[in-house]
Amino acid sequence: MSDFPLGAWIRNHFNRALSARSSHEHTLFMIVASVLGIACGLMAVVFEKMITFFTALFFQIPAGLFSGHPSVYAWIVIPLVPAVGGLLVGLLTWWFKMGGETGSAAEVMKWTAVDSGVVRPRTVWFRTLATSIFLGSGGSGGREGPIAQICGALGSTLGQTLNASSDRLRLLVGCGAAAGIAASFNAPIAGVIFTVELVLADFNVISFLPIVISSVMATTVKRLLLGDIPVFHAPAYTLVSPWEIFLYALLGVLCGLAARLFFVTSFAADDFFKKKVNVHSALKPAIGGFIVGLIGMFTPEVFGNGYDTMTKMLAGDMTLYLAFALIFLKIIATAISLGSGGSGGIFAPSLFIGCMVGGVFGYAVNFALPGYTASPGAYAMVGIGAVMSAVAQAPLTNILMGYELTGNYQIILPVMTACIMATFVMTRFSGESLYTEKLKRRGIKLWRGRDLSVMDRMRVGEVMIERVTTIPENAPFKRIMELITTSRDNYFPVVDAEGRLSGIISIQNVREILLDSAELADIVVAKEIATENVITVTDDNNLNEAMERFAIKDIEQLPVVKASDPRRIVGMLRRTDVLAAYKKEVLKKTKEDVE
Repeated sequence: MSDFPLGAWIRNHFNRALSARSSHEHTLFMIVASVLGIACGLMAVVFEKMITFFTALFFQIPAGLFSGHPSVYAWIVIPLVPAVGGLLVGLLTWWFKMGGETGSAAEVMKWTAVDSGVVRPRTVWFRTLATSIFLGSGGSGGREGPIAQICGALGSTLGQTLNASSDRLRLLVGCGAAAGIAASFNAPIAGVIFTVELVLADFNVISFLPIVISSVMATTVKRLLLGDIPVFHAPAYTLVSPWEIFLYALLGVLCGLAARLFFVTSFAADDFFKKKVNVHSALKPAIGGFIVGLIGMFTPEVFGNGYDTMTKMLAGDMTLYLAFALIFLKIIATAISLGSGGSGGIFAPSLFIGCMVGGVFGYAVNFALPGYTASPGAYAMVGIGAVMSAVAQAPLTNILMGYELTGNYQIILPVMTACIMATFVMTRFSGESLYTEKLKRRGIKLWRGRDLSVMDRMRVGEVMIERVTTIPENAPFKRIMELITTSRDNYFPVVDAEGRLSGIISIQNVREILLDSAELADIVVAKEIATENVITVTDDNNLNEAMERFAIKDIEQLPVVKASDPRRIVGMLRRTDVLAAYKKEVLKKTKEDVE
């Protein structure tokens, strides 16, 4: 069945817009990004309303029904509610065949790095419904990772509908993720930096502009519909003393240790449910939900994303002992909820843990140094971003989010100090974030937005150009110029009389001779201007090793030599060819996965 003429015209027109690079096409792409931002803002509102609906369905209605039997509600209903929610999530996961995916932002990172921005459209509806049920029934997790998935999938679906290129699809996924985070937190800057720092792991002006537009539009739509309501009601903040900055550095260290505990506990629970719990996968979230329900019988603060509890801590309306206990109980509840297959993210739990660590630390320093330190709520506010900074190894996102959530510039120095120290402590234990570790355990090794496992499998010999323009050592400058002007290369190996590598000449070397020693140009030979310490790769190196060599001096071409004879040239390797080969292999892998 063919498209209607108007529909076909729109699709073809935007297809050209999403694959070209003229200013007119960039303008059209900005329009697409704006439409996506509006859709994501609406979706964020629907998502929050659905979570509220299921929370009322699972907790408020049963509370009314058992109002005359409070012990039955407390000892029977409360443990069973998360179990029922977990069962529904497990059945939905099995029905939609989504068992291989989690609810965290790690999936969005995979979509851009491995899947070329191709996402199944049903992800939008599955993740919206499953997460609403999960959080509404008391599952311990966050809505930020799921909303990044929902809106990222919306971006991919829109791009696929318009037959966008793979680069544009990746960017639309990033735009959607940024819009989702921005709308969820009412923090457009944090949404943008989240995508640049984590999802795309790349910054350039062309991609930055549509990401900003999507974030702004999504935030504006949510504010129009729900009002400019902050996620947290942050306390007034001032830095009491310049010396207090050292206390915030110590808080950062503690947050880094808490992040490490969260990291270890999360994967321990994940391994336990995968290897030790031998039941149908649809039943595992129910088991996890029941365990979390047992914890919630005594500390219901562990249920859901915990925003209300964080608000109490920020206001100083929480006892020291409860705040201390919640650090560990929230870690355990979240690890069990998500490890058993619950549909939630790690963003909100990380904020919760950081808030409790900061609050406990604030109580301690207030007791030890009364009159010289800020309120416990102020330390809790700083701690909110520090644990997440360490868990995701994304300090910039959380520093800016701390400022956006408080609207107080004075908090920037403490937040920067705590986030950097927490991230530093976390990196001492592992070079992986919780996101990248999740993907690594599935055989996906990400680095700067690329899947290292793909590049590990590819060899330099498969990508190199065998045609090499070499320059003899004794070639006069005139001959050098002739060879350079007739070649498309920028780097030229210099060889001795036996054809063995002795140096390399770049166009920059020639330019320096022309500018600085023009009068010597007629008498110099190739050997005198060549760089002797040549960075090379062998034809047996993988592409990851090649990219590491490119990065040593930020060069674009490398001579390829035989592993058995490091001075025997067999080809040239260009950085652009490596990236093109990577994209081609990723597209091939994506096609195989889809089929």
